[in-house]
Amino acid sequence: MDPLPNIQLKLKAGQRLSKEDGLRLFQSFDILAIGAMAQIVRERMHGRRAFYTVNLHLNPTNICSTRCEFCAFSRDAGDPDAYALSLDEIEEKVRDAVHDQKIREVHIVGGHNPALGLDHYTAMIERIRGIDRNLFIKAFSATEVDDLAKRSGLSWIEVLRRLKEAGLDSMPGGGAEIFDPAVRAKICPKKISGETWLAIHRAAHGLGLKTNATMLYGHIETDEQRVAHLLKLRELQDETRGFSAFVPLPYHDQNNALKKTGGTNGFLDLKILSISRLLLDNIPHIKAYGAAADLKFLQAALSFGADDISGTNYQERVLHEAGSCAPAGLSSGDLVRCIKGAGFEPYETDSSYRIDQSERVEVICPEKSF
Repeated sequence: MDPLPNIQLKLKAGQRLSKEDGLRLFQSFDILAIGAMAQIVRERMHGRRAFYTVNLHLNPTNICSTRCEFCAFSRDAGDPDAYALSLDEIEEKVRDAVHDQKIREVHIVGGHNPALGLDHYTAMIERIRGIDRNLFIKAFSATEVDDLAKRSGLSWIEVLRRLKEAGLDSMPGGGAEIFDPAVRAKICPKKISGETWLAIHRAAHGLGLKTNATMLYGHIETDEQRVAHLLKLRELQDETRGFSAFVPLPYHDQNNALKKTGGTNGFLDLKILSISRLLLDNIPHIKAYGAAADLKFLQAALSFGADDISGTNYQERVLHEAGSCAPAGLSSGDLVRCIKGAGFEPYETDSSYRIDQSERVEVICPEKSF
């Protein structure tokens, strides 16, 4: 018996989907029906709006004590291509991007570098804030916050408070991977647990810091583990309302130690986006990560539940070193043409999803029913 009509009935009635519904969706090969359901939800929430950001990816250091099995970016301190940017170098990179690319946001993630203390990171934020007070600064994953807390002898809350006082606006969702302990033991054995990741984001939400959530998929995880991951995010969002967006991250199989070849495929990528939109009924935005996909896929994603195609992602290194073929050096014009070419209305924003009053228009959504 086809399970999708029953799921359609639940969605039409405004009922929340269950774990069993999530598993049925993953087990179905009817990607068009799944995508159509997700698109109805997406358009009810956002109409034909599609969001993008003009942003710089800043990776301050690739030296990392964690060295996850799936990571192609991290290095040991003595490796010939290991690096740690100075505060002057960081300031120059951001200043150049503000001047040349007119960036609106800085996205900062890096390795767990034992040589860099909390003062270095607060000074980094302060210097960036001094360049342009209107820049949105999204920085430091939960795993980085935990590392800084351990090395400084402070609590997560105190680390987050100091970063916020320095000018931090929000946190990215990196480090979530798959919450299941058995999977983490194989792909990131030195990284914090899934429960710790959730606890740090709960702490950030309590301080008024909005965050993103992620899931790394397409490696050794099962459908059951994917659904459990998504439902843990939904549960925390019910509690805090602190997640702004969910960003599914496809595994890339080059230059890492996981030894899992093949990565993901377009069918799975679209299915993940659509099922995420259907299960995560309380997270406002589903982002198709532009650093992991080409423009043609981003156009398709907008009709499979995604409302955000990420950004220009200037200087992104983490996924590109793992084999991402996403184009580098995209301009805002490229993203606008991508969105318009797919039949949607482009809106430049940042990770707050604020839109300038001058850009606001009334969104009239056609009535959609299941």
